[in-house]
Amino acid sequence: MITLLEGRLGSKGAAVAALDAVLDEITHAVASGERVTLTGFGTFERVERPARIGRNPRTGTAIEIPAAAAPRFHAGSSLRAAVSGPAPAARPRAAASSGTTTRTATPKTAAKTSAKTSAKAPAKVKGKAAAAKSAPATPAAKTPKDSKSAKKSGSTKSSKASSGKKKKK
Repeated sequence: MITLLEGRLGSKGAAVAALDAVLDEITHAVASGERVTLTGFGTFERVERPARIGRNPRTGTAIEIPAAAAPRFHAGSSLRAAVSGPAPAARPRAAASSGTTTRTATPKTAAKTSAKTSAKAPAKVKGKAAAAKSAPATPAAKTPKDSKSAKKSGSTKSSKASSGKKKKK
């Protein structure tokens, strides 16, 4: 903000002084209870909040919250228009005598629809072979049930490896 004012006023010192003066006047006026209106930009005012009973979220016990004063800002019409951007163009209306209407997607709606369709998962393929092809090859996790059955049968990883041919020394 200072750099923008510096370009208009010629020096950084003048820009800082001008902005500080405006903000100080607004602050003092609102603190004293006055309403400050900058036409088109907005309105600053002081709002009194009454004392109330609140709850501690951790314990649930009742807490007395004291009365307080707070600043409030209401944006003006020019500021709201500048922030929201240009007004959307009016949509053409269908003739009243035809009885049928056609709907066209706005760019915003079209973007949402295309995002939804691209985010959907691919269609499911039936059959074990197709599932095996699409599933990543990961080693099966050993569950407690598997380890008990391995102990009962007496087979372990080392015995499985040696169950084929015996190695010669």
